[in-house]
Amino acid sequence: MLVKLNRNYLKAMRLVTAKEDIRYYLMGIYFVGAEGKVLGYATDGHQLMRWIVEDDYEGDDFEYIINRRAIKDAIKTKYDIHLNVETGELVCAKDEDFRSFKGLIDGKYPDVKKLVSRWIDDIPKEKVKSLIFRADNLINLGKIGKLVGKDSNTTTSPIRQYNRASISGIENIFTFPQANNLMYVVTNIKHENINDREKYAVMMDHSAIEREIIEDIVASGFSIKCGVSRHAYKTAVRCAKNNSRVAFIVDYDYKNFIDNKGEIWDYACRIEKEHDHAK
Repeated sequence: MLVKLNRNYLKAMRLVTAKEDIRYYLMGIYFVGAEGKVLGYATDGHQLMRWIVEDDYEGDDFEYIINRRAIKDAIKTKYDIHLNVETGELVCAKDEDFRSFKGLIDGKYPDVKKLVSRWIDDIPKEKVKSLIFRADNLINLGKIGKLVGKDSNTTTSPIRQYNRASISGIENIFTFPQANNLMYVVTNIKHENINDREKYAVMMDHSAIEREIIEDIVASGFSIKCGVSRHAYKTAVRCAKNNSRVAFIVDYDYKNFIDNKGEIWDYACRIEKEHDHAK
């Protein structure tokens, strides 16, 4: 059984997948068929997109994670793109020419369905004041808006924004009046089995100190200069030694440290004894 996939929506979903991540299963689009629907999800852990591919699905249940490369190759064919729900292959067809692309990722995707259901429940059903703005006001969201608009034969799609308070801050939910089967969320998503030692801010003398001390330093108006890496502690240490790829920890929340560019880091270790003032 084949399920047709919208080319522009695939491009939009691909923008949200992780490009390089030790959580390899995030480097693809997650398709799941169950309960009469085919849904697509993409996330890099900070942003998420949900796509209702079909809402009248009658086939067997399935779930596949298809990698970025296979998605890209299928898009490049310029053919109609379908998902084979029996094999997880992407089947591209034009007249009598058929091509198929394999790109399954073996991994456990986060429980995004549960998260999205919670967000949807929080979206007001009645008319409320909400902000509508042009998609090109934000870079990644703008690209998605343009793809949605292109599919609707317009320059760009308007976007409706909802804010909801969460434990970790504000989650921004975006919907598209021209494509009510798409939803984009800026948030943090982590699988419960994932080791959080993924993003490091390592200070120059490489000696770990208590989190409370770092918080006291930041709370006192100082920033902390760190070598940083999203992949490995050793890489962060090397950056610290070479004074390359550095960041200034200037704030923190209940779980993470934040640098002066808004990047989030899970760990911080002391770098230098004289701390630079936050800017």
